[in-house]
Amino acid sequence: MVLAISDPAKARAGNDDLSFVATLADMADTQSIDIRSLEKCSQASIPGARCLPVSNFITPSGAVIGFHALRWLLGTVGLNGGETVLIFGANSQDVKIVGTLLHKAGQRRVHMLEGVFNPAASAPAGQARSISREVIFTAAMRVDTDF
Repeated sequence: MVLAISDPAKARAGNDDLSFVATLADMADTQSIDIRSLEKCSQASIPGARCLPVSNFITPSGAVIGFHALRWLLGTVGLNGGETVLIFGANSQDVKIVGTLLHKAGQRRVHMLEGVFNPAASAPAGQARSISREVIFTAAMRVDTDF
């Protein structure tokens, strides 16, 4: 299963709950999800970021995980669906896919960093996800979202 945003300009211009951002400015009230490798995220990320590598969203056969597994996975980084989330990573396409998945799963607001995230050498380490859920993701799924 491949998810893609059919019109990124549409998400940028007219959808407040799914949007692209060019910088990390004004992202203080968001929960940040670093989808780079666990090794890179654990070395340097942004303050308060949770590490959730894009590989967690893909099955061994290369398909995107199902929504039951996705909702469980989001709970392992403390998301219940009511938060505003910032997704960033090393690959713009992966950021779009993960952002789209979170939005479709019902996450209240999803911001996706445009471009590649390159942390400063002095940046704090990201925090790895829990093995079990910290909270239960309870947001209603979006069934009529146009991607």
